Order: sequence, then structure tokens, then C-alpha cells
Amino acid sequence: MNPRRGSQDKAPWKSLDLTAISEQAVETAHVFDVHLGETVVPYATLDPLQAVLPLRRGQHEIPAADDGVGGIRLGGLSQRMRNRWRTVSGLWESNRAAANRMNLLGQLDYYGKLTSQLEWQQDPSDRPVRIVYSGSGMPTAAVVDNDFTTVDYTLFWIACGDVREANYLLAIINSDTLYEAVTSLMPKGQFGARHLQKHLWKLPIPEFDLGNPLHVAMSEADEAASDGAKMRLEELHEARGDKLTVTIARREVRNWLRKSAEGQAVEEAVEELL
Repeated sequence: MNPRRGSQDKAPWKSLDLTAISEQAVETAHVFDVHLGETVVPYATLDPLQAVLPLRRGQHEIPAADDGVGGIRLGGLSQRMRNRWRTVSGLWESNRAAANRMNLLGQLDYYGKLTSQLEWQQDPSDRPVRIVYSGSGMPTAAVVDNDFTTVDYTLFWIACGDVREANYLLAIINSDTLYEAVTSLMPKGQFGARHLQKHLWKLPIPEFDLGNPLHVAMSEADEAASDGAKMRLEELHEARGDKLTVTIARREVRNWLRKSAEGQAVEEAVEELL
């Protein structure tokens, strides 16, 4: 697998020589699907990217060791993955900021952003449905259908009790009404408003209540909007194929929502709630 370069990479990582881990095979047991902000559109996800992680698929605990290479017990990894981890850990140690004392696992699992997902995958308890939402730009949220897909730090996730609660939250987060209400609270960056996760829940958004007729109506309206948005996305896939970008997908799905009866029903319900 080849490392991925991004237009927003910062020094020294954007110009780092990654020849040592380019075109190198790694055991599929260590390859995970992963969603980033760029793979999420309103109500739907695009194809996930792939990441190599220092654990095996199906495991729910990282083979951590304080005295291990980069914080990992190498015996818990397959041979090729073991070699790759040694290499990337060395690159991290040679290039991280002097003030950053974390090893590579510490960075990868900062604030438990990976282990919390593994724990949920092992036992979602009474909250088996997961939604994700973006932290910058226009609020964008979708259900993650595959429980074992990993969520990158550029997204935030919420475990819901059932699909009805998930639909209720998707209706709120994906609405223009929500964006108008929260955007004044959010700081502005190069690519628009940022840090949605810090300000979204300052709004008067009540917990989903199956006994509340408005909440139920919102969930039902969202289900219709979600079905329509997914159909629109399928049409875009057929028309554009590999040329379909997340920018185009988001724009076209939002245009459909704003013009459709399904999208308008969601906006009216969210406006009444807020």
C-alpha cells in the first residue's frame, strides 16, 4: 500500500521522503476501511479510503506496550506489518516537533480516538447505530453502515439507540436551519466555519423522545429525505463515475434537498424544533 499525500499536509510531512513505505505489501488483516470528512455527503457516504493500523481486523484491543516500538508490542503484528510499523515509527520520531513527546501510538490514539471505536465495535450495548458528522464547513452527517469501518479524527461520531434516533439527528445536522443557527457561533477558517462539535450542542437540541410527535415526525421526514439523497447520489455516480468528487456530490445533493418536498419537510420540522 502507498502512503497518501494531501493538499493540506503540513511541513515536514508534506515533503517527507516516503520511499521506504511506498509500494510495499502488507497483510490484509491490518488494512481497515476509514471514513474522512471528504467521504461524507448529506445522508450518505462515498467509498471509504483505506488505512494500515497496528492491530488485526477483528481485534478490539491495540497490542500496546510502553516499552514497545512506537508503543506497540511487535509480537502482536504480522511480519510485514511489523516492518512497516518500525519504519513509520522511526519517521515519526525523526520528524515530530520537539515539544511533542508522544510516540506514534500516542499520536494515533490521542484522547482514545481509536480505542473508543474499538470498544464500541466490541460492545455497542443499547446504542448500535453510528452516525458521523463533519467538524468544518457546512454541517454534514450520515449513518456509517459498516460497524467495523474506522472513523478518522476529521469526523465526529455519535452512537444512537436505533435508526429513528439516528434519523432525528441527521435531520437536524444536515439542515440549512441548523447551519444558520450555529454558524454565527463558529470561528472562520480558510475553508469556512470550523469546530462544529464545540458549538452544535449549545443549541436547544433535546434528546430524542419517541413519545414526542415532533421528534417522530422529524425522524420520518428524514427517512424520506435520506432515501431521496441516496438516489440522487446513485444518479451522480452513474453520470460521472470516477470524476465524481465530494465537492460535486455535496453540492448536488444539497441542491436536491433544497428543491425537493422531502428536504423542505425536514427544514420545516427542524425550524419548529429550534
